Order: sequence, then structure tokens, then C-alpha cells
Amino acid sequence: MRVRRLRWLIAGSFAFLMAAVAIAPLLLWQSEREDASNRRFQDGLVAQMEEVLHGETIGQRPQDVPTWFVNVNDGWSDPFIETDLEPPLLTWMRESGEEPSFRSYRLDGSDNYLAYIRPKVDGQGWVTLADTAERDNELDRLDRTTWILIGGLLLACVGFGWLLSGLALDPVRRVLADQQGFLADAAHEMRTPLAVIMASSSQALARQRSSEEYVRSLSEIRSAAERASTGVNEMLDLVRFESGQMMPRIAPLRLDLLAEEVAASVRADDSEIVAELGDAVVVDADMALLRQAVENVVRNAARRAPNVLLRTRTDGRDGIVEVTDDGPGFDPATIGKVFERYQRGDRRGEVGIGLAIVRAIVTAHGGSVSAANGEQGGAVVVLRVPLSRTVYQ
Repeated sequence: MRVRRLRWLIAGSFAFLMAAVAIAPLLLWQSEREDASNRRFQDGLVAQMEEVLHGETIGQRPQDVPTWFVNVNDGWSDPFIETDLEPPLLTWMRESGEEPSFRSYRLDGSDNYLAYIRPKVDGQGWVTLADTAERDNELDRLDRTTWILIGGLLLACVGFGWLLSGLALDPVRRVLADQQGFLADAAHEMRTPLAVIMASSSQALARQRSSEEYVRSLSEIRSAAERASTGVNEMLDLVRFESGQMMPRIAPLRLDLLAEEVAASVRADDSEIVAELGDAVVVDADMALLRQAVENVVRNAARRAPNVLLRTRTDGRDGIVEVTDDGPGFDPATIGKVFERYQRGDRRGEVGIGLAIVRAIVTAHGGSVSAANGEQGGAVVVLRVPLSRTVYQ
């Protein structure tokens, strides 16, 4: 819910800022269009006056243009045509002085007119009127267009802001989801050993017991505590890798010798682990970390198969450690998730973060890890690490 509120806040702020930036030019465009329309109408009114005066000169007064000759000194006006219009002609001419000017005039609260006053001599001159209905309709259409554009612009800014805020908050949402999932998985992983510890200790303290029974209870408690300790250490290692706090100490390393060492050191009661002899493969890696990664893969394979085989080779500029087994293989439904935290490859696999640590270690070395099922059955895990630079020098 907090992320959603934050998204609305970001989207709203973005829309407000973008609208403020974009609406100003739009309002300026509207103002320029209005000024241009008013200028065109005024120029037309001036041209109308010129046409009237030209007709007056040649003795042909217009038949449909309301025009008057106004004499303020004697207090009279002479209309060129019969009209019911009664504008304040004397006041206009008196206020105009010697300069031409424009005045607005409304008739009966409905029709609007614009008057052009053109003085001839002091206190005398001509006045002509024109209906502004067409101009007013044009300005109304311009206003409607402007408001439609503003509304569309606001909607576009909100939509674009919502989209951008979603993209910006996706990493945050993923991190929060990962954190919640990690905490839930960790709590689930710790619950089992803690329950064993509680049950064993409660049973031991319930009544007087023999030394053998106390030893058995303490053994169960110790085993559960070791499992919890291993889980906590694995979680800490994974957090350090994913946060970049643990960086590999890179040095040339014989990958083939590392595979042989792991095969010799890992002990499994029901599994035979063998490293196939091969050519020398030198990579740049942290020996302790890369050994931990290979061991995790081998131990996971040993839990599910009677035979585990390690092979090393080169592939282009990468060194390869391939761990194969003759077990049941990975469940096809979960094979793409085996390197995620607390995922199980099949019913025999362990639910933990061992393989997630493998991916984190190999990725920290600039390599990659993949899992697949073999053509003849069993599982195949491939660790790929860049070869040492000394190979190319």
C-alpha cells in the first residue's frame, strides 16, 4: 500500500510539473490567436470605415452599415442609414479626442457590437459599428479547443506519470517482495530446527531420565542447532554477495585440481564421487569461494544419486566445471528455479539456499551457472568461469 501511495504521489507530482510546463505555451498560443482574431476584426472595421467615407465622397452612402457623423460641439449626430441602434455617440466622440479608438457596445443584453470612432476635427467625426457575433463564435471555439487540449494534456501527463512511476518503482517493488519472501523463507527454514530443539529439550526436562536418553536428546538438539547455524551462515553469505559486501580475491586457479580436491574431500554415505582427469584449466577466481560453490553442487547431487562425476574443460574463453549424476534429475516444472532461494529440484533435493549461493559466487566471478537433465537421465549442473588472463598473454 505504501508503494501504491508513493506511485500516486510521484504520478501526481509529475503530472502537475509537466502540465505547468506544457499549459503555459498552450495559453500563450490561445492568447496570440485571440489577439490575431481581434486585430483582424479591428482591421476589418477600419476598412469598413474607409469604404463608408469613400462612398460618402462620391455620393453613395452604404445601405447596410450602421454609421454616423457626430458633432459634439452642437450636440447632434447624423445616421447614414435607418437603424434602431442608439449607442452613446456623443460620449464616445468626446472621450476619443483627436485619436481614433474602438468601443464595445451591447444591445439589449444580447447582441454585441464593436465601434470604430474616427475624429475629423475637434468635437466632430464618424462612428461605424460591426456585429461581433462571428468573431465571438470564433473566440468561443478557440476557448473550447484550448480547454479540450488542456484536459487531454492533463490526462496524458497523469497517464505518462503513472507509467513512469511504475517503471521507476518496479525495482523497489521487487526488492521489497524479495525481502518479504526472504524473511518468510528464513523464518520457515529456522522454524524446523528450533521446533526440534524445543521438543527435545522439553522432553528431556519433563522427567528424570537415564544418561543415554540425555545424550540422545542433546545429540538431537546439537544436530538441530548445527542445521540452524548452517542456515544462518548461508543466509549471511548470500546477503553479503547480493549486497556486494563480499568480493572475490582473484588469483590464477587450476580448476581441474580444484575439482579433484572437492571429489576427494566430500564424503557421502550412499554416493560415490569421482573427478575425471583432464587437461589443465586455469581460471581467475577466489579459491575458497569457488570451492564452496563446487562443493554445494556436489553435495546437492550426492543427496539424490549414487554416482556423481566432475569434469573440467575449456569452452572458448571460459573454464567449465560440469557436475553430472545418475539420479532422478530435476523436476521439469522447477528446473528453471533451482538456483533461487529455498527451491527444491525434486523430492530428494534439499530446501535451502545452497544453490542460490552457487549462483551468487559464480556471478561474482563474472561467470554463469545452469542446470539441465541429461539425455540418459540424471542431472547436469554446469559452472562457467572466465579463464585466467595469463592464458591469453
